[in-house]
Amino acid sequence: MRKYSIIPVLIILYLSCNRVVSQQKLETFTYNGKALQYTVMLPLDFDSSKTYPVMIGPSEIESVSDQSFYWRGVKDSQGWILINYEIYNATNRIEEIKALLEHLKTKYHVEGNKFHTVCFSANSAGIFDLVMEIPEYFTAITGMAGNPNNSNTEKMKKLKGVKVQFIVGDKDTYWMNTAKKSHKILQSIEVESSIEIIKNGKHVMEPLIGKGFLDRAERLRD
Repeated sequence: MRKYSIIPVLIILYLSCNRVVSQQKLETFTYNGKALQYTVMLPLDFDSSKTYPVMIGPSEIESVSDQSFYWRGVKDSQGWILINYEIYNATNRIEEIKALLEHLKTKYHVEGNKFHTVCFSANSAGIFDLVMEIPEYFTAITGMAGNPNNSNTEKMKKLKGVKVQFIVGDKDTYWMNTAKKSHKILQSIEVESSIEIIKNGKHVMEPLIGKGFLDRAERLRD
C-alpha cells in the first residue's frame, strides 16, 4: 500500500501548478458564422449578478493557458475580468473586435459598459489605432511602454473621452521620450492623460507583471 501514498501528493502538485488554468477558461464567440476563441480569467469571488471592470490584453490564443503579458501567471485578478485576444494589428478586423466586445457585454455586466485595454512595445501603435477607430467601446488604455503614432494630432483627438496612461522605465530612453511627447500632445488637445516614469525601469518591466500592473489599471476606473 505504501507505494500508492505518492498519488495524493502528485494530485496536489498538479492542481497547484494548474491553478491559473483552472481559473481561466477558453471561450468562443461567433463572427461571420465562425466560432473564434478567447480566454477569460474571472475574479476569485465572481458573481454573475455583479458588475466588473473588464480588461482586454493582446495575446496569442492557442491554448487555455495563454495570457496577456502584464498579467501572465496571476492567480488573483484583483476583481477584474481579464480577457486575452489577438487585438494587435486589428484595424483591419474592426467588425470582428466589435463582435467580441458586444459578445462580452451580453455575457458579463461590464463596468460603465466600456472596456480597458493595455499595449506594449511593438504592438502599441496598432492597439492605440484600434481604440481610435472605436473609442466608444473603451474607457481607458495603458501603454507599458507603449505609444500611439503621435505624428497625426488630428487622429489623436479621437481619444477624447478615453483615459490614457503611460508607464515607462527611465532606462528605456526611446520609449520614455516618445511617451513624454505623446503625453504632452494629448494634454494639449484635452485628452485625459497621465505618465509614470519608473525609476531604474527597463523596457520590459517584469516587476510590474500582475499586481503592479493591476494596481495601476485601477487608477483609471470611473
